[in-house]
Amino acid sequence: MQASLRPMHAPATDPDLRYCREVLPHVSRTFALNIRLLRGDFGDAVRIGYLMCRAADALEDSWPGAPAEIEARFDTMLAAIGGDAAAAEAIARDARAVAGGRSDLRLVAHYSQVWRAYRGLTAPVRAPLEDAVRTMAAGMRRFAARAAARAPGAPYLDTEAELHDYCYVVAGCVGEMLTRLARLETPADDSTEAQRLVLAPVVGEALQLTNILLDWPADLRRGRCHLPAEWLAEHGLAPGDLAGADRPGVRALVVRLEALARAAIARVPDYVALFPGRFARYRLFCTWPALWAAGSLRAARRDPEFPWGPRRPRLPKHELWRQALEAVLRVRSDRGTRTLFERELAALSPRGPEAAPARGAERLA
Repeated sequence: MQASLRPMHAPATDPDLRYCREVLPHVSRTFALNIRLLRGDFGDAVRIGYLMCRAADALEDSWPGAPAEIEARFDTMLAAIGGDAAAAEAIARDARAVAGGRSDLRLVAHYSQVWRAYRGLTAPVRAPLEDAVRTMAAGMRRFAARAAARAPGAPYLDTEAELHDYCYVVAGCVGEMLTRLARLETPADDSTEAQRLVLAPVVGEALQLTNILLDWPADLRRGRCHLPAEWLAEHGLAPGDLAGADRPGVRALVVRLEALARAAIARVPDYVALFPGRFARYRLFCTWPALWAAGSLRAARRDPEFPWGPRRPRLPKHELWRQALEAVLRVRSDRGTRTLFERELAALSPRGPEAAPARGAERLA
């Protein structure tokens, strides 16, 4: 018998669920667009899961400290995920003291409300969320504490393998969470379910690699470099060399990172095709952000100062809505979905001799 997706145990949790619905647009404008595609209890479960993950991200991204302090905060979050109400309140209380004007830390300051909504989910629905947030929090704990022990501005990651590992713990595991939640709404045979879970992380990796590229200027300004140290060493570069001037080695690294993002985006239609066309809303939910990622890579190419300039490239709104509308018209068809991605990626064909596939890209192609 299929488990119920009905998330709420009792009306007592409604104020907390209402908070989750109201706060989401303040912490992610993009996710606030496509979450509207998922209705009812499924949408609420995904919304709560996203906010739990976003809170973990805030601990890594916006709450600096000594390695031991970072580890302790993540340990408190992991205890809360396991059901410790006192831990959930403790992390919210500590965040209230430092949140200031940061929307992501203000979310952590209300963590106990998100936690209560999470605990109000039925056990079959809560399990995918718990597994994803545990994976994310444990992985972020490891990377953030290590970075805090290094010299300021040192590369956050050492190798390309670590880049893929990082993408999994901050985004790929979310794809697995969504797939397991969707299983409760979209019955599949065992073989399809296994294929879905194998491909699920690629959607998150496509978005994360794109964000790493687009956030390059902003990350460097705050002393964070997500390009692997081994990549920089191949070109004799330090993180400080990645901004402020157009250098050949920097161009090569842009091409290399974009190639990985492009290859991951190209896999998204394979994942979407594993869901029947009648589940068009979930197919759109996955398709929209991946198409927007491809469009954003095009926007980055059009910016003559990217990535050494000061700004993050933005996909113009008219292009965003064009992609969204075309996806609405085509997404029920596997062929139509593939055509959308093929056309978007054709505009990102490799650039000249330096744009040969990056090592590791071929395993995603």
